[in-house]
Amino acid sequence: MPKQVDHEQRRRLLAEAVFAVIGTRGFEAVSLRDVAVQAGVSMGTVQYYFPAKHQMLLFALGHMRARVLARMQATLAALESPTRRDVIRAATAVMLPVDEPGREEACVNIAFFSAATVTPEYAQQLRDGYARILAVSTANLREAARLGELRDGIDPDREAPALYFLTQGLIGPILIGLYQPDEAMSLIDDQLDRLFR
Repeated sequence: MPKQVDHEQRRRLLAEAVFAVIGTRGFEAVSLRDVAVQAGVSMGTVQYYFPAKHQMLLFALGHMRARVLARMQATLAALESPTRRDVIRAATAVMLPVDEPGREEACVNIAFFSAATVTPEYAQQLRDGYARILAVSTANLREAARLGELRDGIDPDREAPALYFLTQGLIGPILIGLYQPDEAMSLIDDQLDRLFR
């Protein structure tokens, strides 16, 4: 009987190979051939799923968002009786390159961000991702305000984007060693201290 192939799993495997190539050699090094070598499959297999490099990269970008979301959900599920502050801090840590998966995702994100300035499809995916994260971040701060966890005068609709883009702004400095992960998280904690009682 022929072996059953999980096509979606195979596409995710190829996306992970894209991430590995970007993480070790940069965005410009990504080719169908390099991804085949990294994934340990034939060039024909890669072309079966992604006839063009552009299609492969678009899928990889979407997979990156799904991967970050899965890590975030697992991290949040492990918290016991978390406050809104705990939830926001844990989610922020997932978005920063403070561990190996976060580092790889950050490298991929920055590579796509740069490419998005000239590739509208990448830009749209990134805008959609930012919009979703900002909506969730704002909802979390609004809920904290409703529960009386925020300091007086804090506007969740202004502070959620400020906190999120502070987090985004720390990614590059961590990657290049200007800030250590614990130093970056200390800055996040200072911001959370300003927001929460």
